[in-house]
Amino acid sequence: MKRNRLFFSATLTAFALAAAELEPARYRHFSNIEVFDYHKAVIFQDDFRARNFDFGKWRFSENANYEIQNENPERIQIVEAPGLATGCKAVRFAVLRAPDSFRSEISLPHEPGFHERWYGERIYVPADWVFDPDRAVDIVMQWHAIPGNWRATYPNLEISIGNTNWFVRQSFGCAQEKPTRTNLRLGDLVRRGAWTAWVIHTKWSPGDDGLIQIWKDGKLVVERKGINVYSTIGEDYTPYLKTGIYHPEWHLDKDAKRTAFEKEMPVATNKIIYVTDVKIGSERARYEDVAPAAIER
Repeated sequence: MKRNRLFFSATLTAFALAAAELEPARYRHFSNIEVFDYHKAVIFQDDFRARNFDFGKWRFSENANYEIQNENPERIQIVEAPGLATGCKAVRFAVLRAPDSFRSEISLPHEPGFHERWYGERIYVPADWVFDPDRAVDIVMQWHAIPGNWRATYPNLEISIGNTNWFVRQSFGCAQEKPTRTNLRLGDLVRRGAWTAWVIHTKWSPGDDGLIQIWKDGKLVVERKGINVYSTIGEDYTPYLKTGIYHPEWHLDKDAKRTAFEKEMPVATNKIIYVTDVKIGSERARYEDVAPAAIER
């Protein structure tokens, strides 16, 4: 009898292992050690042409689904980079206006501990992009915090498009109560049908030694010192980078947002942008290590 039980148990285990091999993983989980090369000054870079239309170790987020196993080509797709030299690739992100259709993003993992980092990225806003006078913005780059005490938090830093302007927003301090939030509208208008080069230098810190510097097309547009992360999370970590499109007002998680969505006479019915030349540098990197190169025609 004992031998039969052992045989039956072993058979069930074998079936479970076989099923696990047949069933694809639901989520894409990559740690910082798997993604970043800490032996180099530039610890990560991707122009999306080293692989055959493969996203490597990027994570995918679509609407309320995080870290999904496969990208949805209607939302996230590697394509020829518009306006760049032949062979250059970019990620095309698309969000169609519909109830709870609000997000199309890729992301990288956070890093334990607070670190100094350099980020470079090139973003293309298509010529047919519709400037939306509504108060909502489209977040195209964000450095996000993990939840504190199981409460969701605003990004520590974001770059977004609001109507005709670029915006830079921060959220830091006490995550569980009332964090400090800032909102800066940049003077330069959003250029449609053109690439914009961004470089961001951060010293992530809950203290006075924190620093954020942002260059847009080679011009320093933001320089702020002091706290720039949540100081009450209970864990020290470097915020993780997400890029793509996130339109918060189409996320109908509150009755007021749903009512506003249903009453709105929409100006923009879809959102599309392109992203390429993503680089992340360590504290040993410099501006020129991550800055997108001049466009070759």
